[in-house]
Amino acid sequence: MTKKKDSPQIIQGPDGAPAYAVLPIDEYKRLKQLAADAEDLRAARSALEENFRADLVPAHIVHRIARGENPVRVWREHRGHKAVELARAAGISPAYLSEIETGKKDGTFRTMTAIAACLDVSLDDLAPVMDEDERAEREHAQRINRVRAQIRLIEQLVTGSVDFSTGAVRQAAESLAGEAQQLMDEDEELRPWLGEVLRGVDEIRALIEKAEGNIIETAQNARLDLERVVALDSFKQPPKAAQRRAVPAPAQMNAAE
Repeated sequence: MTKKKDSPQIIQGPDGAPAYAVLPIDEYKRLKQLAADAEDLRAARSALEENFRADLVPAHIVHRIARGENPVRVWREHRGHKAVELARAAGISPAYLSEIETGKKDGTFRTMTAIAACLDVSLDDLAPVMDEDERAEREHAQRINRVRAQIRLIEQLVTGSVDFSTGAVRQAAESLAGEAQQLMDEDEELRPWLGEVLRGVDEIRALIEKAEGNIIETAQNARLDLERVVALDSFKQPPKAAQRRAVPAPAQMNAAE
């Protein structure tokens, strides 16, 4: 039988049994690298399994939150904290925590971050479960708020104390047009107001083009014309029914406590 080139040389011991195996150096290095790779894979698999176990949420927590209980209260009770203890640790009043747990108030981003850290959970774990109707309503309210925010931005660029810039006004007007057109296509009730918004945007575009294309007309004169456009109530305000719906959503939490 022909001996393989890389087969080890076996050295027998005094009793005649194999005691040592002598390998070519390249084969030794290859086997050593394979052993190191296998150890790395074992360590990685162990870490993944540990993380997977850590990410698992106990079934009773999932069921309670799915039934509509507030996630902050559910996790607080699971961690064994009293409300007063959690409030103190998060730097808020017990009354404020109670309002969050009963759904009377949406915690600010800073507050919810502090609570999540105290409970050793992520912010996503503290987000309330919403049905599809709620989710759609909140998203719609956010879109109304974005349109109103763009209008306020244009008004500030035109009438505010910052240096007047036709480029900044044009960019804000383009963003407003996109948001307004998309919302207009989805909500018939808002079409009269959004129609006025889009007409205002068209006039703003024309004035900007005129100011930038006519070297005789100064930017200050264009600003006076723009002030007239953005001062119109029909441009700035949606119908009262829509204003009631345009409330800040929890995802926009950024106010101080």
